[in-house]
Amino acid sequence: MASFIVNDYILQEIDRLYRGKNLDKPVEVRGNIRQRKILYHLNDARLHLLHERAKVTKQLEYASVTVAGVLHDLKTPMALIAGYAECAQDGIGDKDYLQLIRDTVDKLQGIVDSVSVPQSFAARDDIDVKEFVSGRPYFYAEFNRYRELVEERGIKYVIGRLPGITEWFCRNSASVGMYVNKKLIDRVVQNIITNDLRYTPRGGMIRVIFSKGRQYFYIRVRDNGSGIKKADIPFIFDRGFRSDTRGSGNKGLGLYMSKDIIVRHGGDIQVKSKQGKGTEFTIKLPIVPLMK
Repeated sequence: MASFIVNDYILQEIDRLYRGKNLDKPVEVRGNIRQRKILYHLNDARLHLLHERAKVTKQLEYASVTVAGVLHDLKTPMALIAGYAECAQDGIGDKDYLQLIRDTVDKLQGIVDSVSVPQSFAARDDIDVKEFVSGRPYFYAEFNRYRELVEERGIKYVIGRLPGITEWFCRNSASVGMYVNKKLIDRVVQNIITNDLRYTPRGGMIRVIFSKGRQYFYIRVRDNGSGIKKADIPFIFDRGFRSDTRGSGNKGLGLYMSKDIIVRHGGDIQVKSKQGKGTEFTIKLPIVPLMK
């Protein structure tokens, strides 16, 4: 009779696992040797299902954040296009605004393409597609592309001098650079500058400062805007966090995505701020020596 009871229990557990019910509850191992062996295997199957469920949940969460992040990142290129079109209409300046609009549309397409790949969540692996860059042309150009957007808001924009690649020293190498995913780094720069613009008043200043260490390249972006509450600073990079003074008006994704991108590059982002005095974001990226 006991054997029949255990067999009924086995059938119940198989049905429970098949339906995916209460997977956190372990399968109780009992009965004779054969029955115990079956139940051991059922418990292994339960653990595998739990693992797969957790993996899918994480993938879905990342996909949700990625799509929301892309929607967030679309705002700045759209604002640039509107600004270029207005300048062209009013005849302000002597730039080729049509070409600037085309270039920005290409950038918009790149952002959209980052989530339209058919493989599930393949955008997560974009970090592996890196190119070697030297400091002066790449980072100056990255920040300089937002000059018009900043200055048309009546904000002074200062980009500090970046040492040339031949001036860098790292142990046994006289020339160093770094490997970056250009598309993702551009999203970080866009998010940081957009964030500073939101909280720096007309007549204020945004300053970009470059420096180097033995192992890292540092980018400091300072503004003299409204700053961040001291109590909010530990949470500023958390997903969905919104402060009364920083991050309101959006879903709190720009800085979260930026930190994620930089950390996956082997670097980090830190923030220092004083309410009413301004904020400084420091990005650090690992530099790579090229042996001669």
